[in-house]
Amino acid sequence: MSLNRVGEQKMGAGVIPFATSDCKIYFLFQTTFSGRKAGYLVDFGGGLGAGEDYRKTAIREFIEETETMYFSDNVQQASRTIERVRNQTPVVEALFDETLAVHPDWWCRRAPGNPLNPKRWKTFFIEFPYRDIGELNREWEADKVGRFKKRRELVWVAACELLTIYENAPDKLWKRVRQLEKATETVHSILQSKES
Repeated sequence: MSLNRVGEQKMGAGVIPFATSDCKIYFLFQTTFSGRKAGYLVDFGGGLGAGEDYRKTAIREFIEETETMYFSDNVQQASRTIERVRNQTPVVEALFDETLAVHPDWWCRRAPGNPLNPKRWKTFFIEFPYRDIGELNREWEADKVGRFKKRRELVWVAACELLTIYENAPDKLWKRVRQLEKATETVHSILQSKES
């Protein structure tokens, strides 16, 4: 959980999945339609829960924020329940294990900011299986009964486009994504790894 009192650290974690499709690398972001993150490209993340470390938080946040749809065979039946999140956790844990076993440095620290109240944040870059996200986005758009906590839309961003955004239009990124130290170096490392 994030702490806001002076002298205590805000701790959190997130993940930016990436995948290969048609020989190109894409990074997965979400956008929201309300609140302070509306209109930005946002990672999947949040504050550390009780008893969680950075990895556990990033894994849980991805499953929750995609409403369990990303790894669901039937997105019309998917919903964010404790049981569904728990059932998908081993799937996402395995992806973290696979990626970080070979590339333990594919994560970025968020710039700590205010020294009196520093932010402790890790965002992981993890390889996921590519999925057509159109079906998921249609489920969010069609929800008129409050099945989902918040309307979101998933967006695949090509690696070259993400690098261009970081260089020329960082304001398109939600602040914690914008503030990731060595993000462009990590993207280049992923590209180099996938090209070899």
